[in-house]
Amino acid sequence: MGSAKAALARVAACALLTGLLAVACVPLASGRAGAADLTAQQILDKIEGTTMLTGNGSATIELITENKRGQQRSNKLKVYRAKDSDGTDKQLLEYLSPADVAGTKLLSITGGGQESQIWLFMPALGRERRIAGTETRSKFMGTDFTYEEISGGSTYKENYKAERLADEDLGGRGCYVLRLTPSTESDYAYVKMWVWRDEFIPLKIEFYNKDGKVRKVLSNLDLKKNSKGKWEPSTLEMSDVAAGTKTIIKILEISEKPVSDEYFTVRYLRRR
Repeated sequence: MGSAKAALARVAACALLTGLLAVACVPLASGRAGAADLTAQQILDKIEGTTMLTGNGSATIELITENKRGQQRSNKLKVYRAKDSDGTDKQLLEYLSPADVAGTKLLSITGGGQESQIWLFMPALGRERRIAGTETRSKFMGTDFTYEEISGGSTYKENYKAERLADEDLGGRGCYVLRLTPSTESDYAYVKMWVWRDEFIPLKIEFYNKDGKVRKVLSNLDLKKNSKGKWEPSTLEMSDVAAGTKTIIKILEISEKPVSDEYFTVRYLRRR
């Protein structure tokens, strides 16, 4: 379970996911050899993806939204993921509880050289609708993630130009610090990322608005070693600084059992 969790937990952010919309990042390699010589792009290349979950399989998560008064609402979701040989990432989110949102589903299909697709199904309406254009950058289901961020609609590697800043310590861990400037249309002027040098795990990501002020902060918390001795975050927290709200994601269960392609179809969204 530990190794599966390491393969699935990641940074969402941005997708930014921007994709869920991006989310905790799992390193492709670790170690500090040649650290001083690494470019910003090389550091990004050692971080795999920007969505909250990745790989093949499924997970049960708790998604907690907190308003500016500190009041929380807990939701339980099932997440199904699959990656095709051509690089296409497929993800289905399904709300299990509470009752007023149970059955709500979000399907996203990204990468693979094709146009990204995001579909939302709400049981109360009894039909699905496509999320496109500027709506992909609006908030998803009252969370502090956008549809794009929660779905993995874009990546830091593909959609941002990276610049390496001076290294810093964060919580006692030495970090590379990167400034990422969007190369495509974005609500953010730039993004600042702290990457743990030893494990290439982003520990914190700040999103700056056009006025140069911090708009949102994404943190990977509760880092623990799994059964293979690899560090991984068990909690993901996105804070909207301006709104005073917060969204917390905790992974409850993981399965590496392959998921049928049937789950990643618009037809499946209507299934009760």
